[in-house]
Amino acid sequence: MTPNPAGNLMPHQRRRPLRTRHLIAATAGMALLLAAGCSSGGAGTSPVSGTITIAAVPGVDDAPLWLAKDQGLFSAAGLNVQINSVSSDAAAVAEVASGQAQIAASDYGNILAYQASLKGIGNPLYLLADGYDAGTSDVEILVNPSLKHPITNPSQLADLSIGIPSQLTIDANGAPATDSAPTTSVPGGFPSSLDAVAASEVISDYLLNVSLAVKWVPMTEQEELSKLQSGALKAALLTQPYVYEAEANFGAIELTDVFSGQTASLPLSGYVTTRSWAEHDSQAVLDFRSALDNAQTLASTVGPIQQTLRGTLGVTQAVADLTSLGTYPTSISSLQIQRVALLVQTERIVAVNTPDFLSGLLNLPGSKS
Repeated sequence: MTPNPAGNLMPHQRRRPLRTRHLIAATAGMALLLAAGCSSGGAGTSPVSGTITIAAVPGVDDAPLWLAKDQGLFSAAGLNVQINSVSSDAAAVAEVASGQAQIAASDYGNILAYQASLKGIGNPLYLLADGYDAGTSDVEILVNPSLKHPITNPSQLADLSIGIPSQLTIDANGAPATDSAPTTSVPGGFPSSLDAVAASEVISDYLLNVSLAVKWVPMTEQEELSKLQSGALKAALLTQPYVYEAEANFGAIELTDVFSGQTASLPLSGYVTTRSWAEHDSQAVLDFRSALDNAQTLASTVGPIQQTLRGTLGVTQAVADLTSLGTYPTSISSLQIQRVALLVQTERIVAVNTPDFLSGLLNLPGSKS
């Protein structure tokens, strides 16, 4: 889908707040970072080594991954990177678990669910970098005001079926998923993704425990757009840039901002590998972090990330320019990751019940990384 040809905002579309920056400074910043990328990182001046495969679902949250590859930041750090596009975050984690890929870009719901499923046995995951933290209007529950009986308040969501992006669906038991064998949904009555967990937390202010009665229905975001427009769905949880498309194309309006209040600025996704690979290839870990840090910094300026969104997601320039973005961090905050773990445990989607659960994900004893 594309915005209306005239590029005008639809009647119910509010203009999204975009952070103001100087394009001249952004361009200069890119040049400096590219120059730094050529000399930073442990292997920055070494010949490109073996291929590292990264499994990822192309999207706003991991767009810096494609930015780093397109701008030559990985090769400048001495890495030969291949990106495998997969259809779900669960499939990305599964590729790392099976050895098909060395690194996965995934939402924290799937990362924590898989880590919990190991129950201390097997090859646990190790968090290389925080990928994307939620911003205002990043993820919203939208409704169509043109329907005969539109939803006007979150309290009306009880017992309704709400569309939710299928690529983010996780399994409560952390069962590995592949593109050919997708992950199973969580038990009935419980949220089916990290976004759904956050949404349940927000709408519980209106529905209390009845928020568990909401029926989350996984589907592609294009299906969500179509069904929300036709009235087949009364409400849909959408991520960027689909939030903007729904508002621009048929006047959808925000019912609630999923990452607001107690869920504001929540980390949404990160980059993980297995602990065994990180311990064996500590130099590659350093080089990957160096290149990604440069890309994450570039992504915080106007221009580079919008260009990547057009190339990676195939969205129009208008959508890329007006899409609301969160934060691309350049460091990991253990306290922030603890917020995510507590949230998914509170909503009974993952049992994070061992003292060393997060320390295993965040710490790598004996490694120089």
